[in-house]
Amino acid sequence: MNLKFIFFFVIILISTLANGQNKSELEKKRNSTLKEIAETENILNTVKQSKTESVEKLNLLDKKINLRNSLIVNLSSEVSVVERKITELEKATSSLGSDINNIKAEYARMIYLSYLNRAHSNKLMFILSSNSLNQAYKRVMYLKQYSEYRQKQVAIINGVQTSLNQQISELEGKRKEKVSLLAYQERENITLKNDLEEKTKTLNVLKLKENELNKRLRTQSRKAEKLAAEIDNIIKAEIKAKSDAEKVSKKVNIEDNHLSNNFRENKGRLPWPTERGVITRGFGRYRDPVYKNVELESLGIDISTTAKSDVYTIFDGQVSDKFIIEGYNYAVIINHGRFYTVYQNLVDVRVNKGDKVRTKQIIGKVFTDNDSKTSILHVQVWEQRKALDPEMWLNKN
Repeated sequence: MNLKFIFFFVIILISTLANGQNKSELEKKRNSTLKEIAETENILNTVKQSKTESVEKLNLLDKKINLRNSLIVNLSSEVSVVERKITELEKATSSLGSDINNIKAEYARMIYLSYLNRAHSNKLMFILSSNSLNQAYKRVMYLKQYSEYRQKQVAIINGVQTSLNQQISELEGKRKEKVSLLAYQERENITLKNDLEEKTKTLNVLKLKENELNKRLRTQSRKAEKLAAEIDNIIKAEIKAKSDAEKVSKKVNIEDNHLSNNFRENKGRLPWPTERGVITRGFGRYRDPVYKNVELESLGIDISTTAKSDVYTIFDGQVSDKFIIEGYNYAVIINHGRFYTVYQNLVDVRVNKGDKVRTKQIIGKVFTDNDSKTSILHVQVWEQRKALDPEMWLNKN
């Protein structure tokens, strides 16, 4: 009975720890998503002050809808974890209830047999009526063992009963938690429906501006091509200059390797270039939010943030150049050895070509469009002349 009891609780403990870790991870993810939703809504509320609908607003709505979907999926996973725990607790409660009934039945039989053998109830007479000292000693040991056994049985009954009460209490708590999570999920489903309706209205308004949107797409493509060409020319020229310098001194190469290695080792841990903000356009191929049949490509990410936001460097380095592309405001390129980071759509730029910069140093502010009320920072990461996904390099916490 004792071995069974111990084994049973080892299994329960292992299961509880596993569920606890899973639940903790889901709660952490839920809180992170909620924080991102709040940030998106904060920025969206500013954009909504504009009298005209914009593609940027549509992107923010898409972001919020995707986050809301992620939250609902996360809540479903949390419900599943709680349901599994409820099933385990129900089995544990049933097993403990059966165990305690068996132990109590054994104890009752023992008391009944003791009652039938009442002659042993007078312990002193039982010992004194012994035929020899050896028999008397054996009777003393028997009574001692019998007393200890009864005490152990009582202790086992009390222990199992306490565990049973705890399991029942935890089971009730988990059932309440499940009800609460399901209600939470239902509220989020309603909010998601409202978000989708708002997106549909915004999309319908934008589709009425077909000529304006087509012009915007062409302009955007030209600007993106000019930006990519300018970045490539600057990086190509700098790589050549470094190669020429290496022929004179190995020092440049050593410094570059050290900086490159440090940058690479911090992949996924680099700070965000803005204090607040959400990614509203990712790296690589994407479909236009209005015309789904139009496919475009982004060599970086767009971070929507609040007006007058400062822009920070994400790593130590040296300013390779700063330049203006009409309609794109300032772009700043910073060299980190073999790596480069690009910060575009800046105003009030505080650095110049050749300046040494440190991680989290302010280099300017994000431009805010007065018509759309949007503040969007475009960020790129390059390894020499190859564009990389900046999101993979930034700290996600």
